[in-house]
Amino acid sequence: MEEARNCICCNVQNCAYNDDCRCTAKKVDVGPQYCACTAGCSDETVCATFRPKA
Repeated sequence: MEEARNCICCNVQNCAYNDDCRCTAKKVDVGPQYCACTAGCSDETVCATFRPKA
């Protein structure tokens, strides 16, 4: 696994970029590109960089 290049904590254990709760992705994209709610979108936010572990 490559060394973490950012300070992003990840608690998604089945993500290929998760290395002991540190994100090792070179770039992190957060989605979705739209927001259906009017009071904020924290419930709809996902990591678009996620890749399942092999």
